[in-house]
Amino acid sequence: MEHIILNVEDVVPGDVLLCRADSLSCEISDVTGSKYVHAAICIDANLAAEASGLRVKETKIDNLLATYDHVAVLHQPDCWSPSRIERLRSFIKAAIDRKAKFNCEGIRSFEESKQLHIENVVTKLNDFFENNRAGSIVERESYFCSELVAAAHFAVGIIEPSAAVVYDPSIMVPGEFANSFTYGIFAGYLIPYKGYRVPEDDEFRFAATIHEIFP
Repeated sequence: MEHIILNVEDVVPGDVLLCRADSLSCEISDVTGSKYVHAAICIDANLAAEASGLRVKETKIDNLLATYDHVAVLHQPDCWSPSRIERLRSFIKAAIDRKAKFNCEGIRSFEESKQLHIENVVTKLNDFFENNRAGSIVERESYFCSELVAAAHFAVGIIEPSAAVVYDPSIMVPGEFANSFTYGIFAGYLIPYKGYRVPEDDEFRFAATIHEIFP
């Protein structure tokens, strides 16, 4: 299948950016099952928000291409109205203003947290419907990369707070965004230079693109 190669100018606010880095993927892939090791979300032209390094921050999409091997773009054609895009930007600005940090502990304890989530999800659901509370999903003091992207979808109202009981942002990893159309459909790749070859084992290699699903 011929790869769909996008330009940075094709990426629009709300698009989820999944970054692959084979040199970093061994340990992370053992945990997540994916060679996509980082996630960010587009908030403006050539501008993304990410949790990376020490904090939540804005970064040029060009910088992601300079850091990672390539980027897979997920596009959701129906959800991102102008008002939601503004709410997305406000959510990111608020996280930056309160100096939200990178959630190092969340990454280290990911496997344990996911197992506990699976074991306790029924109890959490009962608690939510009895007491109408799901804990703090949006305004956290720290996020890891995919946790930030998932929380953004709650912040703008694409995912309702009650769904956070099941779709907890703190157990999301980059590769899992492709498992639900809620976060978007594969639109194509951003590549670092002309002639770059997407690896044959890439998980989107034979994925139906949004252009095929919505011709």
